[in-house]
Amino acid sequence: MSRDDDGGRGWNILLAEDNEDYAALVRIALSRVADGPLELAWVKDGDAALRAVEEEVPDLLILDLHMPRVSGHQVLAELKGDERFRTIPIAVLSASRDDEDVARTSGLGGNHFITKPHGVSELEKRLKSLLHDLAELGVVRRGAGEMNVNAMTVGGPFALTSRARFWAGVAVVLAVMLVIFFFF
Repeated sequence: MSRDDDGGRGWNILLAEDNEDYAALVRIALSRVADGPLELAWVKDGDAALRAVEEEVPDLLILDLHMPRVSGHQVLAELKGDERFRTIPIAVLSASRDDEDVARTSGLGGNHFITKPHGVSELEKRLKSLLHDLAELGVVRRGAGEMNVNAMTVGGPFALTSRARFWAGVAVVLAVMLVIFFFF
């Protein structure tokens, strides 16, 4: 999120949406809820989204999942797998209500999952909430580029990844088995 000369919030948003009518609705909704200047670039497929991010890193990528050429899931995987783009907030705006899509989006690093509402007023509410949340976290996101993220910084000194918890459990079971074997 950038600041304009008056100190208000400005947004540089990339919208990847293959449906031209829905893209127009998103543009209208964002123009009504953004509290400052809005730069909105629109692309019609995932391949164009990847190229656009390479040219200019947005403050937010709003991404449809089901697009031609390169899907939203593929875009997520590529961007979150690239150190240069990992900190870009990505909000998936999809017609899908499938739990598997939500889980896959989260697993690939998507920051938000918004089911496409049919009315513009509900879309405005959801986008306003999204922009508010991002404005609150804007300083954190900008600062994260210099921070090495590990289990200590993400969850405190006792945070472990699932893999680490699994292997720690295996080690405990093996230790108990060795004690039983040697002492009984």
